[in-house]
Amino acid sequence: MTEIGSYIPHFILLGRPRISQCRCVSCREQPPLVTHAWANHVRHSALLQCDTVSREMLFAHDAFELHEEAAVPVDGAVLDVWQNDVNQACIDLLIVDGLSIEERMYAIGVLLNKLSKGGGDGFETMRPFAMANELMQLALGGAFHTLFGQMPAISRYKASYLRRLAKIPFRVSLDEHASKSLNLKLTELMLMSDGFLDDALREIEGSNEAAIFFDKHDETWINYFLYRCFHEVFPAVEREAYGQMFLDLALDYFCVRSLCALLANDVELDEDAVAALFAAWYRSKRRLGRDDHVDPLLVGFSLISREAA
Repeated sequence: MTEIGSYIPHFILLGRPRISQCRCVSCREQPPLVTHAWANHVRHSALLQCDTVSREMLFAHDAFELHEEAAVPVDGAVLDVWQNDVNQACIDLLIVDGLSIEERMYAIGVLLNKLSKGGGDGFETMRPFAMANELMQLALGGAFHTLFGQMPAISRYKASYLRRLAKIPFRVSLDEHASKSLNLKLTELMLMSDGFLDDALREIEGSNEAAIFFDKHDETWINYFLYRCFHEVFPAVEREAYGQMFLDLALDYFCVRSLCALLANDVELDEDAVAALFAAWYRSKRRLGRDDHVDPLLVGFSLISREAA
């Protein structure tokens, strides 16, 4: 009988006892451990809405070391080769050495933009791996440091989505003081004039406390986006929607980092608090909404751009 690959991340093997016993707001509604099975491929995963899953996954350097075992094929849809290849190409760019997380995201945006185009420049004949390898060579040569640094900062999209973020009713597993502090900051943002909101945005983006935490825990964002790639087979849409999916990644980065910066105004960031914010965001992110942007890729790039020093 033909066998297929079945994959499980290390963080699930290691944390399964704690994950299975979690009673957070998400786990009271649905079990945290899930399996995505195709006729030719199996992925064992977990729901990031769960506070314990978030805590187990975000801060381990080997969280997405995959353990493989043979499995018996099941009836059902086949995981498309193109979809799987694009997914793996995004993973390859996430783990390339020498880039900041924003530069890795920029590389993924460039990849998805090129793959979304149907003709005219020869790229339609290239496989995703070949294109990702070409981009990795550019990255290793330092090109992305320059290209990313040259991106214009367009603050109006950040301000618009920050305003939307402030209107989301989050249920975050924080202590009473931290919860009150975060809710107060979000309420203030919701009521601010545009001018004061721009000032608040600059303060959020310049948060030393958030920068120190993520510099110390440099695996956090990589693990989060690896989770999205593994769990969702990102981008998991037709080529025409690749720009929208990149915008979705950029919104994750912008919104969660903003939440961390807001909390850090009054509360020292630690792994438990940051994991709780990631889980709360994943539970509520659909409430943010997205405009039907003419160029969602450009908006996504603007959300990860940096103000010139």
